Amino acid sequence: MTQDEIRHPALTGESWPVIGVRVRREDRSLRTASWRPAPHAELEDVLLPCVWPELEGLAEIAVGLSRARVYVRDLGGAEPDRRLVLCLRGAPGAVRVEGPLAPVVEVLAARTRTAMLRVAAVHREAGRGQEAQAWRARARRMLKDVRAARRGRSVRATSAGLPTLGRRS
Repeated sequence: MTQDEIRHPALTGESWPVIGVRVRREDRSLRTASWRPAPHAELEDVLLPCVWPELEGLAEIAVGLSRARVYVRDLGGAEPDRRLVLCLRGAPGAVRVEGPLAPVVEVLAARTRTAMLRVAAVHREAGRGQEAQAWRARARRMLKDVRAARRGRSVRATSAGLPTLGRRS
């Protein structure tokens, strides 16, 4: 299920985790995005996604298990509320967020985990206990990955991004 196939909870008024990204728009469309200050760019609160494949990808990026890039795209809301959402490569209309990720990686990890827990809460409120439990387990696993990364046991810290064939040196 993709972001387009379900309605983002933030569009229905629920509180949802956001992260600050500097964005430049031209003719009401997204042109550039950056983690750091950029000419003619304004800081906007960008929503985190609410679907598993995108949250999993962001979690792997945040803990150093993936070197993929982060993108941002229009959520497709009404004109006065043109909200943006983080996404991964390949999403329609996505623009790559430029700049080093290191200064925001801790915030990205925390907000991604918070989004996972919010999805679990949405499932729990809807009476879907098993799905809520699965989302809480994913959030727990991410917390463990964050702690391991802080101890220097991430893929990037161990092998500079190269495959280690299961060994940690």
